[in-house]
Amino acid sequence: MMIERRTKQYMARKPKEYTNKWKFQGTDLEDTPENSIGFVYILTDLITGKRYIGKKSFYSVKKLKPTDKRRTRVASDWKHYYSSSPTIKQLIKEHGNERFSREILAICTLDRDMNYLEVKYQFQFNVLENPDLWYNENINGNWYPHLYVDINTRTQFSN
Repeated sequence: MMIERRTKQYMARKPKEYTNKWKFQGTDLEDTPENSIGFVYILTDLITGKRYIGKKSFYSVKKLKPTDKRRTRVASDWKHYYSSSPTIKQLIKEHGNERFSREILAICTLDRDMNYLEVKYQFQFNVLENPDLWYNENINGNWYPHLYVDINTRTQFSN
């Protein structure tokens, strides 16, 4: 009974307006591209210039009712998503979402590609070695900036 009421209330809500749209190849992304599962993105703080690289799925898999045995693919909140970063969430809460530009680096058709590209871009852009330029607090929960900032002083490289 309680679940039905919540569902009706949820469905009666007015949809959020899609502002500060995701950009892909220079144009606003309005709809989920066909055969895609998600994307890798870069946020840029328009005040500080700091950036963040992450990923977002276009869909999630859920049980629609607690009694359901089957899971159903439902659209995610990708249009209104900014980051899982607590720092970015707090900045948006304090200053609004227009503080950030949102650019999609890659639209993926496989989860493994999306996972790989997120990590690849984070390493490629040196988020660990330049923590003053990035909001990313780690890469894949395995690598943390404070461990690698001075890697060049501890390591010898070949020419």
